[in-house]
Amino acid sequence: MYRLLLILMSIGSLISCASTSTNNSPAMTPAELQYGDEQILLAQSYYKDDQPEKALALYQQLAKQGHPRAQGELGLIYDIGVLGVSEDNALALDWYNKAAQQNDPQALVNLASFYRMGEFVEKNPDTAISYYKKSINLQFAMANCELGYLYLDEPDYQDLHKAERYFLAGAESKQVSCYLGLAYLYDFDINDQIKAFQWYKLAADSDSAIAQYNIALKYLNGVGTTKNIALGNEYLAIAVEQNFPLAVGYLAQKYDYGWDVAENKLAAVELYHKAAELGDADSQVNLGLMYEKGEHVTQDINTALQLYTLAADQGHPIALNNIAAIYLRGDKVERDLQIALPLFYQAAALGNPNALINLGTMSRLGNGVEQDDKKAFLYYKQAADLGFTPAYFQLGKSYHLGIGTEKNDELALTYLLASTEYDKSAAFYIGIIYSKSPTVTPDFDKAITYFEKAYELGRQDAASYLGWIYETESPAHHDFEKAVYWYQQSLSTPYSCIRLARLYLQGKGVPQNIDKGLALYHEFAKLKKFDIDELLGNLYFFGEVVDQDYQQALFHYEKAVANNQSQAANNLGEMYRLGNGVAKDIDKAISLYQASIEWGGIVSMINLGEIYLNGEGVVVDRDLGISWLTKAAERGQNEAQYLLGQDMIANQQQTAGEQWIKKSAESGNKKAIQYLTEHQ
Repeated sequence: MYRLLLILMSIGSLISCASTSTNNSPAMTPAELQYGDEQILLAQSYYKDDQPEKALALYQQLAKQGHPRAQGELGLIYDIGVLGVSEDNALALDWYNKAAQQNDPQALVNLASFYRMGEFVEKNPDTAISYYKKSINLQFAMANCELGYLYLDEPDYQDLHKAERYFLAGAESKQVSCYLGLAYLYDFDINDQIKAFQWYKLAADSDSAIAQYNIALKYLNGVGTTKNIALGNEYLAIAVEQNFPLAVGYLAQKYDYGWDVAENKLAAVELYHKAAELGDADSQVNLGLMYEKGEHVTQDINTALQLYTLAADQGHPIALNNIAAIYLRGDKVERDLQIALPLFYQAAALGNPNALINLGTMSRLGNGVEQDDKKAFLYYKQAADLGFTPAYFQLGKSYHLGIGTEKNDELALTYLLASTEYDKSAAFYIGIIYSKSPTVTPDFDKAITYFEKAYELGRQDAASYLGWIYETESPAHHDFEKAVYWYQQSLSTPYSCIRLARLYLQGKGVPQNIDKGLALYHEFAKLKKFDIDELLGNLYFFGEVVDQDYQQALFHYEKAVANNQSQAANNLGEMYRLGNGVAKDIDKAISLYQASIEWGGIVSMINLGEIYLNGEGVVVDRDLGISWLTKAAERGQNEAQYLLGQDMIANQQQTAGEQWIKKSAESGNKKAIQYLTEHQ
């Protein structure tokens, strides 16, 4: 920013009638210097009259003759590339050096700027300071301002007291740049808003457009002064008249969002266009977004990209992210990750939270990058640490589900509670944590509140959890009618469907209605892609919510077995093994168990193991029985693990048997847990 101020001030010297000469030059006599000053005025008049060739020729002639001011001005011409010449920093540096050797104060300041910024020379703030001080000793007041900016802005040299001293010295000579320096010092570093306002006001009343813009904001927001919308708008209008880009862009936002004025989108679009042409990056982004979405302008992705690119070239992180997002989605352009990824990384490095979230989601899904939950978590964490609340949900979800980090419901709750206004799923997960978390104290009142909020925001499965709380989970909230109500709100979810089916079959919370209950069983089977006959066979076989009816169970199991359903085959095998509703037939049972195993069943392995170990209708075959138990145990069936362990212990294989029982206990088998408790 300060280098920009320096160049702006220097350009002013090029086109004004003020030309600084010196009496210390050994190269030219006083008469020659005076003549040279007159010729510089002539060159400046050529510039104003749009005769750049004549102006340039005169500057070059005078510079070669050794006139210090002409040398300094020629250095500036090559520095910024005006009067028809291309920017040439080597030539600029050379002419600045020639003028500085003759103690031209403006050249000393410009040369100091090169060393301060490390532009085309090795950065050396100490050298810059010496040049600034030399210019100050030559009574060049503007040098005070530039040295003040160095002490204000250079991290390793920052000294607010020195900055203030030099700014004040320049301010005594009515240097507008020093007024601004003092305003920045008090505004951003010392945080004395009253003094900041006073210096902005001096600069603004001295026709500084940037100060007029800043003083407008002070009045509009009541910072450092009494809020005064009329005066704020007055100063803003003056800055807009001067085509100050930020002022034009801010006025566009006022009309866009209706800040202290009637909302006027057409006026906003017109002003955004003007500000964008003036180089305001924020306006380029805002206008680009309008063209991208087709809001208040005809949708045009190419125009949007052009505007974003102008802002991105200025390092605007939102523009970088938006371009990347367009190419990632392939939104009216060909999808191109080679364009998108570097831009996302660049925006993320600049601290853009949207880019961080985009990279997090890409990493989580493996979209264009290697799938990596840990990287995703780190990106979300960075965005959340920036205070970007939309990232809180992703971070809370990561902690709750243990994705990319260790599961931590306490931390999950902290982030999710801060994000509920942004995401319906945040409220849903909060409800789950308050009702089901093993580490957070249950609070069903809060769970109900957040599940209801999630449902209102469109998360239909939250209604299933509300039904679950009212039906079974919380005795203090037990209410079948409420359970029925919430299950009815979410019949597209399998859980609600099956729970409501059971309530109709039992007549709890609703009048008993077997047909309705069975219809809901059919709907559940469709949603889960389960075999309906296997489900109905289980319903009648176990008789939990309807009267036990082996004939109905037999009817449905036989249909399910015809469809190769393993559980139906196992349960029908049980009926023949025990003689429930059919004549006892161990061979038929064995055949059905074997079919169940063939179709993926594991429990049937236990049943076959027991048959052969116990000699149920067959000759005892210990090896075959143990073989079946082992197969089931190796597949993780905890009852088989427990039975196998017991058999081994009974047959003097204590260590191996206890290992199987331990595995069974780790899987939650209560008999195994009790055994280990009793034998520790």
